[in-house]
Amino acid sequence: MRDLRIPIGLFFTLAGVILAVTGLVTQNRAPLETVNVNLYCGVSILAFGGLLLWLARRSS
Repeated sequence: MRDLRIPIGLFFTLAGVILAVTGLVTQNRAPLETVNVNLYCGVSILAFGGLLLWLARRSS
């Protein structure tokens, strides 16, 4: 049986990279926000995807 953490981890890692790069390249922000939401969400999603991939590698 295949480990589902690998494709889910790859998906979250890819989505996190896309969001983080978007947050770095564009400076579009919500009208009332002073923080770069795309960057912070992208980094946290990237960390979650990396955690899933690390757990999948550790278990095999």
